[in-house]
Amino acid sequence: MIGKDDFKWPLEPGNYIVGSPSSPIAISTLSDDDLIEALHTELNMDHYALLGTTMTPNIGVEKLVRNIVCNPSISYLILAGKDDADPKVSTVIFALHQHGVSEGMRVIGLRRSITLKNLTVDEINEFRSRVRVIDMVDVRDPDEISRVVTDIIEHEPHEGERPTEGCKVDISYRVIIAEDAPDVKLDEKGFFVIYIDRTSRRIICEHYDNTGRKTTEIIGETARAVYKTAVGLGLVSKLDHAAYLGKELARAECALETGSKYVQDKA
Repeated sequence: MIGKDDFKWPLEPGNYIVGSPSSPIAISTLSDDDLIEALHTELNMDHYALLGTTMTPNIGVEKLVRNIVCNPSISYLILAGKDDADPKVSTVIFALHQHGVSEGMRVIGLRRSITLKNLTVDEINEFRSRVRVIDMVDVRDPDEISRVVTDIIEHEPHEGERPTEGCKVDISYRVIIAEDAPDVKLDEKGFFVIYIDRTSRRIICEHYDNTGRKTTEIIGETARAVYKTAVGLGLVSKLDHAAYLGKELARAECALETGSKYVQDKA
């Protein structure tokens, strides 16, 4: 087992491009995957710390908030592009930023209950106090977004004038380097979220229990190693789920090898 300190920022894996970590700007294109490529072409990478999608109103929001609060340079979050989630990711972020959470980590001010079980109150308070959320939802014009980014950069204090420490992040889940192992008996546990890290050429497989709480993050270079590790840890409940996991890991490995796009299929 290894600690999170062994990995560089961003802390949480996801579908995004890292620019300059010292930039004050993070940009989420919500569910608009096409807008990422357009902005990547249009924007100077030194002008943003993180550029990516936020597809889900719970796990996706948790990852975005945690990556922002553990980087003290970030003081702006731009929400742009299409928002096809149900409920909308942007609605959850605006409610979280304005009202915070109640007991049980339930976001206040929403008609539909959304709980953020993988964040702490301190992280949420840091997000609310330090970060300004800029509403550009449904804006898909890279030039318009670029003008807002440029205006922030021109008026933002220099790097040396910003805070030097981010919010202390409490990591309660395991990070394990995948190792090949013999087959073991399967147990019912939860579900998986899979990403690929093109920079390190590794597959990242996260496990969540049935309440949506993250328990484990497995990192490996091959689908076989990640699969064997997940099974060896007893994280697969049924044979059909094991078959689905194997298929998705194989697709992720193929995308790494060919450079093609990878988006996880629904189970």
